[in-house]
Amino acid sequence: MLRRQRTDTLLTVLLWLLFFIAMTMKQAYGQSTSSTELSGIVLHFIEEVHKMESFDCRLYTPTLADYQQKCPWSTLTCFEKEVNVLVLESGNKSSPLYKQKLSKRLTSLKSNIKQKEGANCPHCEVHKERAANNFLTTLQTILEFMNDQSVRSQPATEMNTSIARDIQGLT
Repeated sequence: MLRRQRTDTLLTVLLWLLFFIAMTMKQAYGQSTSSTELSGIVLHFIEEVHKMESFDCRLYTPTLADYQQKCPWSTLTCFEKEVNVLVLESGNKSSPLYKQKLSKRLTSLKSNIKQKEGANCPHCEVHKERAANNFLTTLQTILEFMNDQSVRSQPATEMNTSIARDIQGLT
């Protein structure tokens, strides 16, 4: 009986320890970022830029072709840098643009992207300067493309859900 209580206590302590480790890691590394989540934030940015009257900010804007061909990492890096410019140009730290931390989320997303070795990618300043709305719309298009690619590379969700239900029924 005493042995059983020790085992239960040890398991409880172990579970709490794992929980605290997981929470610490989540805080240290931040929340995971998906292109779907970022897409919603970019839509919010587009709405906010539309609300700003006489906001004339021009930003270096890579294209979807830049992302698709061989330079996904450098394309996202350019967007990350230019989002910082956009936030600074908005000039208001209480602005929703400032609070969304889109740049940090792009950095997180970019950490999962691999670029081909030896890719001769253009510097950000080589791309055409476009109005903030066009810049954000292009970013939105690239994020949607990324989301479509990740959905295609994953197995069917319905099948996974069905298998998960079957496994739960067995336990």
